[in-house]
Amino acid sequence: PFLSECISVYLEEMLTGQRLCQSKSHQDSVLSALNQQRKDGLLCDVTLVAGEQKFHAHKAVLAACSDYFRAMFSLCMVESEADEVTLQGVTSVGLKHALDFAYTGQILLEPAVIQDVLSAGSHLQLLELLNLCSHYLIQELSSVNYLELYRVADLFHLPTLEEAVVGFLVEHLSELSQNRQDEALQLPYRLLREVLKSDRLTSLSEEQIWKLVVMWLEHDCRYQYTEDLLQHVRYGLMDVPTLHHLARSHALVQSSPTVATLVEEALDYHHATFAQPLHQSDRTRPRFQSLTLYIVGGRKREVSRVRELRYFNPSVQEHVRVAGGSNWSELAPMPTGRSHHCVAVMGNFLFVVGGEVEHATGRTCAVRTACRYDPRGNCWTEIAPMKACREHFVLGALGQYLYAVGGRNELRQVLPSVERYCPKRNKWMFVQPFDRSLSCHAGCVADDLLWISGGVTNTAQYQNRLMVYDPDQDQWLARSPMLQRRVYHVMAAVRRQLYVLGGNDLDYNNDRILVRHIDSYNMDVDQWTRCSFSLLTGQNESGVAVHDDRIYVVGGYSIWTNEPLACIQVLDLSTDGKEEVFYGPTLPFASNGIATSFLPAPYFTCPNLQTLQVPHHRIGAV
Repeated sequence: PFLSECISVYLEEMLTGQRLCQSKSHQDSVLSALNQQRKDGLLCDVTLVAGEQKFHAHKAVLAACSDYFRAMFSLCMVESEADEVTLQGVTSVGLKHALDFAYTGQILLEPAVIQDVLSAGSHLQLLELLNLCSHYLIQELSSVNYLELYRVADLFHLPTLEEAVVGFLVEHLSELSQNRQDEALQLPYRLLREVLKSDRLTSLSEEQIWKLVVMWLEHDCRYQYTEDLLQHVRYGLMDVPTLHHLARSHALVQSSPTVATLVEEALDYHHATFAQPLHQSDRTRPRFQSLTLYIVGGRKREVSRVRELRYFNPSVQEHVRVAGGSNWSELAPMPTGRSHHCVAVMGNFLFVVGGEVEHATGRTCAVRTACRYDPRGNCWTEIAPMKACREHFVLGALGQYLYAVGGRNELRQVLPSVERYCPKRNKWMFVQPFDRSLSCHAGCVADDLLWISGGVTNTAQYQNRLMVYDPDQDQWLARSPMLQRRVYHVMAAVRRQLYVLGGNDLDYNNDRILVRHIDSYNMDVDQWTRCSFSLLTGQNESGVAVHDDRIYVVGGYSIWTNEPLACIQVLDLSTDGKEEVFYGPTLPFASNGIATSFLPAPYFTCPNLQTLQVPHHRIGAV
């Protein structure tokens, strides 16, 4: 005892702190021992009977797995004191598999037993068992059994399986409506309704969706569902001639005031061309599989300014990732080629404003023109020009307005002015100007404010300032300055942090130097921090876009080689402590003064954005 006391005192004096020590095998070994006791009939305190077959078990184990048994054994029910409990509505096969799962966490599922297991899992409220059954059935889902599995999901309340069937039908509705029309007309009402509501229903145009629903309603005269189903058709995605035809001559529209109102709403939407970004609704939202990266304009090495609008489509030629540029698909080009312009997204429309254009004489200058791209119809619309010509400026969508800040005009003069665009009136007007002229700065919208960093003044002074514009007050406010001066850089916001990337500064000899450091600004504490990760190479005059906590720095210019760049660098901020910069897909051509944004992928494609976000340096693409 004396020796034991000495050791105890010694340990208390020499050891420090408290640590949680955990066995990796304890839980499995305890469960395994309980299962062996069940098989041997040891220490079991209840016998379950199903289909005249008896099963020994432990009440504590059953209550731990199932609310059904927890209530049975703890709420003074008759069964709580019984040594033997007969279960109704459960087969012996289902109960055997349910008990095997309760004691092992595993189950061998096959077609011959799945119905019994589902019945037992549902009756006994073994939710995790039902979850495993759902995943088993999802893996078996096919064009042969999807309707039966939908009924199973409904009968046993399996939402995961129901969602999978809806997703399957969303993907295959076009094939079904074209090749197996009788089957399409037999779809259950609730299933068809969920499919129509899906954003991912891209295999049919909206006109084709309308025709399918009308055929379904007319089949067996199911007109009681008219308004409930037709409200999920997105009339704003139809063209005006089709809508006029429906309004004038379609019996269903004329007989249903609700549907007639929806068609009129869509016509009003199309007639208010410039205000469309402010009038978005569920019936104008484009259907799309994912967002994808769009690039617009820019300055090539051979051709000065380009009109192209392209998007990255990983679903095309998956095996040629190394070639990079081959995965960029081209859409309707802009009315005019331009570079060093700005883009902003409002209501899923892409606005392209200002920039430099090249005249027939070969001379380039800043312009005030602006246009808007509609991904629904792959078309461009000219909008009102700005009051001032601008290039190397910042554009931000804030509330119901676009704001254009600073830049250089057609005479290369640096501007202090700020103007905003009202889509409703299709008009620009000046607002509170900057306190100094500024160009080549960066900016982004975050926290319902417009943030501006760095840039160069009309006296060639490089800036490290951070300014913020409050639209409610029409006022510019200064925040903590950046850790370093920057021009030709980009800024992006992720989770209440602003990040500045790329650009250049001046050294003591007034020579330009690349800035590869990445700095972050915490909006809540007004403080800058230098990040531990940096760009892999310097980029100036780049485009920037953000998606899923990843910042894409696109193209640009190298002051080392005096050449445009074709690279995309991705700053992945999705996992705290594992931030990383990697090369993304290669642009189809080297370009500076390019603009980029994330928009819904065209409805006729199904790109998988995750492919775009694979760190390409890990698979040898760069």
